[in-house]
Amino acid sequence: MAPEWVLVLLAVCLPLLYPAMALRAAWSRAMRYALPILPLPALVLALGTEPGWQLDLPWLLNGGLWAMDEVRRLFLLLTAVLWTVAGIYAAGYLAAHHLQRFCVFWGLTLAGNLGLTVAVDVGSFYSFFALMTFAGYGLVVHEGTDEATFAGRIYLMMAVLGEMAILAGLLLGAAAADSQLLTDLPEAIAESPRKDLIIALLLAGFGVKAGLPLLHFWLPQAHPVAPTPASAVLSGAMIKAGLLGWLVTLPFGEIALPGWGSLMVAAGALGSIGAAMLGVFQKRPKAVLAYSSISQMGLMVLMVGAALADPERAPILVSIIALYALHHGLAKGSLFLSAGLALPSGRLRRAWIWLLVALPGLSLAGLPFTSGALAKLAMKEGLSGDKLSFALAGNLAPVMTAGAVATLLLVLRYLWTLTGKLEIGPNPPMLSVGWLAAVFVSLVAFWWMPWEAEELVKSPVWLPATYQFWALLWPMLIAVALAAVALVASRSVKQR
Repeated sequence: MAPEWVLVLLAVCLPLLYPAMALRAAWSRAMRYALPILPLPALVLALGTEPGWQLDLPWLLNGGLWAMDEVRRLFLLLTAVLWTVAGIYAAGYLAAHHLQRFCVFWGLTLAGNLGLTVAVDVGSFYSFFALMTFAGYGLVVHEGTDEATFAGRIYLMMAVLGEMAILAGLLLGAAAADSQLLTDLPEAIAESPRKDLIIALLLAGFGVKAGLPLLHFWLPQAHPVAPTPASAVLSGAMIKAGLLGWLVTLPFGEIALPGWGSLMVAAGALGSIGAAMLGVFQKRPKAVLAYSSISQMGLMVLMVGAALADPERAPILVSIIALYALHHGLAKGSLFLSAGLALPSGRLRRAWIWLLVALPGLSLAGLPFTSGALAKLAMKEGLSGDKLSFALAGNLAPVMTAGAVATLLLVLRYLWTLTGKLEIGPNPPMLSVGWLAAVFVSLVAFWWMPWEAEELVKSPVWLPATYQFWALLWPMLIAVALAAVALVASRSVKQR
């Protein structure tokens, strides 16, 4: 196997060749069908190498360092897998309309997304983050419609504000640490007299990408108008970059921050439930999924807040957050790709397609025997206990239950809106392969979960204890009952 430095340089530099390739119109076909190949070095790096390697780049900016630890490995795995299956899908989905332009922005966005995952120095991390953010604008506005242009303006406005906050926070943190390494920032921020300012900047800056409440406005606008494979990576992988930014910069485990923790827990609860209340009224499938992403990110924000407030609980919560991010990214990517399908003729074939469309969504809701079940149970175990000192600490159980009910309600709403959108007809072969691959990886994701989380759950995901099984099932039954009541009520109103 190639050494780590070869794989990481290939992973980051290969997508950067696309702008040069676009200079030759004859290469457009090669660019299109090479899309699934671009993330493969990163996939090999995530699956075939052990965490702990480092790559020094003294010639890069003020000196660069790229490395891999357990958390970065999970995020790299999520990013590489999702971009691979979305690339397969895109090769079958794309038309000749602005094909090279799409491929260029796809490659640049991918390079930024992969690069920030392995970057340990501040300069590399921020450069890759900015590259991903601003190249992503080209994916949002690709269709060229008035709606896409409007969504792109909102995306760009929020992106600029977010990048300014991130840059200011990173520079202040680096000055406090007298170091340009992200690994030195958490301890220095915890001891800095400006720690509240630095934390505020980092929370707000990365919160724009992560869909933090009041900073989420670009998400429901951008996702519905972007091409379907772009929507999948925007919601499945790129939104997690903000989450990773928090995990590698904030002082988890260094100091108790009950004030900031309480604020993030409250914001997470608001995002989880509030986004669902807005999402169930959306009429377009991808708009429903956009609000679902905000809702699911709310649960992860809630855990971030708990980790800030409780330094002793922080290490295991960080592992659970990474677990949840992997599970959500793959499942949500699969759901977005489902929005571009055509249904085959024949009732039996259509029934199988609908089952495969629904399974990742049910996994998101915590269906027993899926990765979602493990993620939900791990979250509940990680947030259980009596020694919790932050807002809503005594009400976390009903908040998480409400989040589980909200998740399935959004999945059911998505399936309902999708029934009126999907047409009968054949799918391009690569589109079908990409979608099936996305469904497959979303359903077997629990094999990639960190061992710490499986130990937290105390029983294997494929054989949950009776009380765990029921804890997963009854919120889903409530959601189904609420959906049935809403359906009957809507039909009664139409009959009048």
